[in-house]
Amino acid sequence: MKQELSSVNDIPKFSIIIPAHNEEDYIIKTVLSTLGQDRNDFETIIVVNACEDNTEQKVNSFIEETPFQHIVKKVNCEHANVGKARNVGAKYSKGKILIFLDADTLLEEKSLNKIESQFTKLHSVASCKVKPDINKIKFNFLMNLKNFNHTNNIYHGSSGIIVCRKNDFELIGGFNEKLTVRENKELIQKLKQKGRYICIDSYVTTSMRRFDQWGIVKAAYFWTKQHFLTITGKLEKTDYEKIR
Repeated sequence: MKQELSSVNDIPKFSIIIPAHNEEDYIIKTVLSTLGQDRNDFETIIVVNACEDNTEQKVNSFIEETPFQHIVKKVNCEHANVGKARNVGAKYSKGKILIFLDADTLLEEKSLNKIESQFTKLHSVASCKVKPDINKIKFNFLMNLKNFNHTNNIYHGSSGIIVCRKNDFELIGGFNEKLTVRENKELIQKLKQKGRYICIDSYVTTSMRRFDQWGIVKAAYFWTKQHFLTITGKLEKTDYEKIR
């Protein structure tokens, strides 16, 4: 950590919510990236949901051993549903600003500082720029293309992270728990009714495991198909193949 964290405020400014379903290989690294911030006005909430591996045991051991128990919390969700898990985390959160961070996605240093300065009253939802965790030309190209689309308002998506205000999140009813695909996109569209979208000039590093296992062609086909299912209103019938 960049500096010693003393004690979190009774009402932290940020609540970082991390849903974790069978994420034993990633979860601790992700939590450590949240603790690498140079401020203490945040809480990290890990939502362990229906895990069949050692995710929960690793989280329990980490919390028992860490000196930052006042910051890191664990809650449980019985269902392997990422939208529901995020909603549960939001329910237990105290921060005015919610940061939904995927369990395989790492914050860079000073991310919270940049979010604080760039996520203004004009904005209601944000994401960040993204880097791949595998340094291959094809992955770098894809993530750079994603960054270009997000920063230039060509497409308003997420990159393993979504930022919003808790008040707005509650007003729109949170994540749609009926969806297992593109629940992020639906949330962003609803939040945009409250203000503007912004891509924060800060990077997260996210896992390329799906692209690596599926290949670029299969991944492109899948997401194109989901886009048209969104338009036709048939997205609820879509399932999301788990990659672990």
